[in-house]
Amino acid sequence: MTRPGPRTAEGIGPKALNAAVLRIRDVRGDPVGLGFLVSPELALTCAHVVSAALGTAQDQEPPPSARLHVDLPLLPASAQDPTGVTARVERWMPPRDGGGGDMAVLRLDAPLPGAPVRLIEAEQVWEHPVRAFGFPEGRPGGVWHSGILREAQAYGWVQADLAGRGYPVSRGFSGTPAWDENLVGVVGMVAVAEAGEPRVSYLIPTAGLLEAWPDLRGLALPPSPFRSLTAFREDDAPHFHGRKAESDELARALTGEPWVTIVGASGAGKSSLALAGVVPRLRTSGAAAVVVRPTSGTTPLAVLAAALLPLLEPELSEIHRLVKVSELTGVLRQGGLADVVARILDLSDSRRLLVVVDQFEELLALAPAAVDELADVLFGAALPQSVRVLTTLRADFLEIALAHPRLGAVIGRRVHALGPLGSERLREVVTAPVDAVPGVRYEPTLVDRILEDTGTEPGALPLLGFTLDLLWQEQRGGLLTYQAYHDLGGVTGALGTHADQVWREYVPEGDEAVARRLFTQLIRVPLGSPAATRRMALRVDLDQEQWRVAQQLAATRLLVTGRSAEGVETVELAHEALISGWDKLAQWTAEDRSFLEWREALRHDMDRWERAGRAPELLPTALDLAASRAWVPERAGDLSAAERGYLESGRSYRRSRARLRRAGWSAVSVVLVLALTLGSLFVVTRRESRERDALATSRALTQASQDASAADPAQSVMLALAAYQTSPTQEARNQLLREHLAYADRSRVISGLLGTVRTLQTSLDGDVVLATSRNGRAMLFTGVTSGNVRSAQMSSVGQVAYPLVSADGRRAAYVQEDGVAAWFPVHADRDQPVGDLHRLAAAPGTAVGSDKGLNPSMSADGTLIAYRVLDRLVWWNLDSGSIARTTRAPTIQTDGSSDDVWIGADNRTLLLRRTGIGNNNTALLAHDTATDTTRVVAKDVTDIELSGDRTAAVVCRKENDTTVVSLLRISDGARQGQPYSEQDQRFKSSVCLPQAVSTDGTRVALWYSDTLRVVDLLQNKVVSAVPSTSTLWSRQLVSAEGRLFQVGWKDSLITYTELPTGESILGVGQQILTQDGSKTISVLSDGSALQLRPTAPGTNDQLLAEAQRPTPYRKPGSTELLKMSRDGRLLADQEGAKVVAVLDAATLRRLATINAADPAPAGTAATPAADPGSTQEPDIAKELDFQHHFDAGGNVLTVSGTLVRQWDPHTGRELAHYDAKVLLPTTGNPPKTLIGPYPAPNRITVTVWGDPVVRIVDITTGAVVESVRTTEDVLAVQFDPSLRFFGLMRRGGIVELWRRDPLRKELGPLRSTAEDLSTPTVTRFLDGDGRFLIAANNAVRTYRVGERAPLVSYEFGEPPSGSYKRTFSFLDASKDGKTVIYADPSGPGGPLPLDPRAWQRDLCKVIGNRKFTDDERSSLPVRVPTRPVCAPD
Repeated sequence: MTRPGPRTAEGIGPKALNAAVLRIRDVRGDPVGLGFLVSPELALTCAHVVSAALGTAQDQEPPPSARLHVDLPLLPASAQDPTGVTARVERWMPPRDGGGGDMAVLRLDAPLPGAPVRLIEAEQVWEHPVRAFGFPEGRPGGVWHSGILREAQAYGWVQADLAGRGYPVSRGFSGTPAWDENLVGVVGMVAVAEAGEPRVSYLIPTAGLLEAWPDLRGLALPPSPFRSLTAFREDDAPHFHGRKAESDELARALTGEPWVTIVGASGAGKSSLALAGVVPRLRTSGAAAVVVRPTSGTTPLAVLAAALLPLLEPELSEIHRLVKVSELTGVLRQGGLADVVARILDLSDSRRLLVVVDQFEELLALAPAAVDELADVLFGAALPQSVRVLTTLRADFLEIALAHPRLGAVIGRRVHALGPLGSERLREVVTAPVDAVPGVRYEPTLVDRILEDTGTEPGALPLLGFTLDLLWQEQRGGLLTYQAYHDLGGVTGALGTHADQVWREYVPEGDEAVARRLFTQLIRVPLGSPAATRRMALRVDLDQEQWRVAQQLAATRLLVTGRSAEGVETVELAHEALISGWDKLAQWTAEDRSFLEWREALRHDMDRWERAGRAPELLPTALDLAASRAWVPERAGDLSAAERGYLESGRSYRRSRARLRRAGWSAVSVVLVLALTLGSLFVVTRRESRERDALATSRALTQASQDASAADPAQSVMLALAAYQTSPTQEARNQLLREHLAYADRSRVISGLLGTVRTLQTSLDGDVVLATSRNGRAMLFTGVTSGNVRSAQMSSVGQVAYPLVSADGRRAAYVQEDGVAAWFPVHADRDQPVGDLHRLAAAPGTAVGSDKGLNPSMSADGTLIAYRVLDRLVWWNLDSGSIARTTRAPTIQTDGSSDDVWIGADNRTLLLRRTGIGNNNTALLAHDTATDTTRVVAKDVTDIELSGDRTAAVVCRKENDTTVVSLLRISDGARQGQPYSEQDQRFKSSVCLPQAVSTDGTRVALWYSDTLRVVDLLQNKVVSAVPSTSTLWSRQLVSAEGRLFQVGWKDSLITYTELPTGESILGVGQQILTQDGSKTISVLSDGSALQLRPTAPGTNDQLLAEAQRPTPYRKPGSTELLKMSRDGRLLADQEGAKVVAVLDAATLRRLATINAADPAPAGTAATPAADPGSTQEPDIAKELDFQHHFDAGGNVLTVSGTLVRQWDPHTGRELAHYDAKVLLPTTGNPPKTLIGPYPAPNRITVTVWGDPVVRIVDITTGAVVESVRTTEDVLAVQFDPSLRFFGLMRRGGIVELWRRDPLRKELGPLRSTAEDLSTPTVTRFLDGDGRFLIAANNAVRTYRVGERAPLVSYEFGEPPSGSYKRTFSFLDASKDGKTVIYADPSGPGGPLPLDPRAWQRDLCKVIGNRKFTDDERSSLPVRVPTRPVCAPD
């Protein structure tokens, strides 16, 4: 069988049909049907066309001698013999009764000057546009049919409906190829058409043709797995590669976040990620999904309505659907999504609705009213909890989006910055789709060439996809070749080459001016944006000539036609990559930029004028009209009729207003105004450009910080600091907060080693660290304890296994896995701390005989290294670089015991620790290498650790059910101090757990579960206790400037934890803040005392005051024991079931003791109110039988059942009482009742569950002074100090903010604060201006009544969800909301100032004021600031 030849000049787009479509004539010369070339010698047609041409019966097979006359009707007559050629029937399959069959293969007797088309075996063609050429009766010149493909019917033929009002398929179309506009190829052959209505035709799909004659398969292409310039859609998910991690991450994020934004450069693949990556994943979890493009309709809300309507009424016809769009738009405008979504979820049996807002930047260019409409429905507090919104946004529009007053806070809530794919994932994008198609492959090394040409810039992806799609079409015998790739122009040239060829073939010289005006309509430069983008144009925006050219080019993949939400025809560029990837269009854009910017401003002003009812004051000003003269009438053809009319209306209005004011000074004033305006605009634009760059850099640094958090935590901190320093965006602030939460409790964190830490060695003061990774890399750190950290990667020729550091840190060394050793001087005060490397002489047998179970050892002074080689212990002299001596190595043990060696303090003694199996089976031996004698330092112990100076050993021995730790002098084995045996039952253990020893051995760190305790063996007592955090520890406690540190590591992170003298773990049962947030008041976990401590970092170990509580201690539980008066001077502490102590908050001095009435008897229906700042639902708290508060006048209120009593806080005398029972129903089961304070003297609030009316009662008179109507499911209310607003908690922990006059809801429902009822949260008004704080769901947010977005938001972590389990608790907030108390399930928690400047100072201290190295600056994917992120101490 003959293979297709090379593509001719006629082969671009549907013009390929010109050289392939055959006209088949009967014996009289009349056309009876068509066929098409599939190779230079073979053609396909219908069997019934052959019968008609030969004049035989349809069931009669043609004889071998039969000949048909064929020609190429769409080629110029001058290009071929007017008589055509003859062809014989190679294969014939007659039509079958009812459908099926009806195919013939023709072989030409002589060649025609045509070119074959490729058959595409398509999997899915639903709603693909299709074109076909035919010769219906009375049309000897032929006509074109335009249709819409559906699916295959029972006989395998594919249905095609008539599109629009064009020519239907009829007799004379049989055998013609069906050209699929989307797949850019022939997907079948037209076989039959129905005569009645609707005008439906059927085609034999390529699969049917191949089934009828399998030999054709070599001429057919499987559908391309690449999507050219179009985005991958949900149906394309099997072909979508390279973004699995991002797809999974975003799908997880959308389970907890209502709004997620994908931000990336143009061409980064944002739409593909959303539609082919995220949407399929959410569908599998039970979500319905719709896709909305804001500008594809009259308004964004109408577009949303059009997307939702098929889910509500899937059976609607196209006409009825257009009518219903308007109705649904009105429903959404009036009532939002709540009812609509409920109906959709019910009909679709879905759990959630995902709305994808694609190309969100288009929304920002619309009129504010249109934006607000959509914002009210999709981007506000009214968004139903079952709805998730995923937006895609170009990175260069991020600043504009975040600055938007309605959208900024929501868009910035969860931003996923989409970066480049990287080389490996880019390779997957190129190879995986081809690997999935049997029989198709790349020519060897072609993939490497494609990847090299592509690079890693995100904007290259559409060019790559376009090139690969063309390359797929050019395959030969299943091989994608170098030659075809070269002919296409490669990745960088394919799009431009194709576009230029399309221009030559489809735009004759007479249409060039029309085509340029068309492209001008399809490009815009959004206000405030430096980049041009594509624009969707409506057919009504274009004249007839422009629309004609648009239809021609739409078949070539340069343009895309479609319909708006209201059914209006549209056209746009296939992708924005055309603007930069096609030189002709790029040049036009550059030449027209000033005009495009002016026209964009004109459209914006005109839209505002239209939406304001054509208000005359919004017509163009005199200055606007003066500026328009630069473009009109010369560019009038590039304006729509409406735009020209808007300008003319402005001129008429101005003429009527200024007819008598045409004095000479007018022109001068206009020039001055223009000059001043242009000058001001230049300054503003330059400033805005700097701000825009800073914002983009900050966001990129934030993303880089998140990416580095696992591999290089310290660098992650530096990037977070740099991000906030560059521009203090919300994302940068939140990343800074999360770094602070992770590391602020550490004394120092260092990282940067390539790989996870295997082991490390430090100097005695911990200032120098040499660490090795599991993959054999090494890194040196200096300045770790002195405060200015520097680092350097070590160069080596092998796998570094063992790091070594001298006691003073001036020398360091390493030994490789192969036994090669080297040392270098350490210059701690230099930016490059690694000195010249000195390789040590190799010992015989090193490469094969090293590491016989003994780690190497360096002498304390850094002059010697001892290491086992074969059966000898080799001693290297570092000063000479030679082997100083060899000694007999310890005998290798066969009983499972292990040995460790150290060079003793005198440089001639070898210390050997032999660790046996079981308890008390370990010994320490000292071998004198000069005399070859050995003595026992310790034996019959379980564990031995050496001091840093190697003069002492700490030994642990098991005795009965406990352990005893002792200190021995190595020189003579004498015991120092007293043995330590644990007496505290909480830490008593039968296992020896010494973790690390100090330099002189007098202090040892003992590990107990989550606590590290330091014991002074000379004083025989515990001197320090801290939480234990690391997985692995250095066996050496380092000491610097009188401070003791534990060194540990986990994964890639090395941490220093200070071990201060005293108890650093405070068992707190309940803790609150003073009003200014400067101090905490705590009830100890055992209930024994109250303590007052400062909150400033480094000072919370200071005890300012303490008050003992009476026994039996009232321990903290679900009841809140501590309450603060409104002025912050008094503290009320519930000491017993009915006893409240009043104390001076500044000194904890007792002022009075209040003995309240007994709690209500069991079974009483009423329950006292929880504190208004607590969101805990009363029905889950069994201890809420008694509560106390301060009222607005500073008196104490106690609530026992329904009885409320008021007390003098200084004397404990009762002042008034009131029983709320009078407000309860007298019949039936009494409902639960909540009683709480009210911000006015002598008043309380009474909330009865099930009753929407909240009553305000004067406790001194018992009168209900005011009633506030709320909601049926109200649980609790909280009024702000000004009494103008109140917060409402509804069933499920839902919070809403209301205004009292006029009574209306201003904000909410906000996300439930009670999704996890065991997690404490805080909600409260901060002052009298309507600011309301919510600390819940891993975030602290402050709202203002009347404003939808938070004023400020601090995101501690991802919102709790099924995939994110880390849940922060919030215990209290200061009066100004600037300090909170939090609890971290993976860390200590405590008071935290919400002050990024404080976080910066803390983090800089933690990382030792580290600077970016030159290597880091060059290797990071983002530009980092040149100035240091930390100022050195």
